[in-house]
Amino acid sequence: MPRTTVSLSQPSGSRQTQRNRSFGESTQTQGATQADPDFDEYVVNTVRVVLNLSVNKHPIKKTDVVKNALAGNGRVLPKILPQVIAELEDVYGYKLVETERNKTFLLVSKLASGSVLDLSEDFRQKYTLLYLVLGYIFMKNGNVPEQGLYDFLEKLNIPTNGEEHRFFGNAQRLITETFVKQAYLVRSKQVVEGMNDDRFFFSWGARADHELSKKDILESICKLMGKPTVVYVKQHMAAYGGNDEDEDEEDESMEQTQ
Repeated sequence: MPRTTVSLSQPSGSRQTQRNRSFGESTQTQGATQADPDFDEYVVNTVRVVLNLSVNKHPIKKTDVVKNALAGNGRVLPKILPQVIAELEDVYGYKLVETERNKTFLLVSKLASGSVLDLSEDFRQKYTLLYLVLGYIFMKNGNVPEQGLYDFLEKLNIPTNGEEHRFFGNAQRLITETFVKQAYLVRSKQVVEGMNDDRFFFSWGARADHELSKKDILESICKLMGKPTVVYVKQHMAAYGGNDEDEDEEDESMEQTQ
């Protein structure tokens, strides 16, 4: 896989300790300017709860934040949220994102790692598979049938029937459970014309939109294929922006990368 810049977060004990010290100093300084004497404590509690609840990278329920950090006082959350967001970004290098339904948060990394090779072994294995999956979905215009994705991976000798792969482990479980729960992927059931039963489809999840670059994915794939990015009109517009004027783009597929 080509060397690419990533921003996926992974645990870092020493960095966490250093930031904990910085966080205390930063909050004390900024919290002193707030009128509410409990404001500072609310911010500290909320930041710690958000970090603890994000360890497995699952979406964080607002109700859990209110319960565990604010003693059930939901009215406080909108008041302290800007300061919490600032602390998470400035001190920890994370961005707190509210989901479209406005009931959960995602904590996404803003710190870029120089390469996939800089990640831990376990994280690198998962990320490599995730990159393949998201790249395939992106090149297929953002929504692919589950079986189509599995067929693509099988051609790369990655089993999708629950068998263990020597590098990725159980790829099927990672795709249908781990990546979905972490909001990298959305797995939805859709009606397919001419079919008696509904079919499952995959698309990018909210975390993927915030942590991965469509531009990097497109450039990596085009480098492998020896083609300019403009060949893929829809993907180029999604990655770089532009006007949707040319609908006669080449119908190229990820299978041609093999």
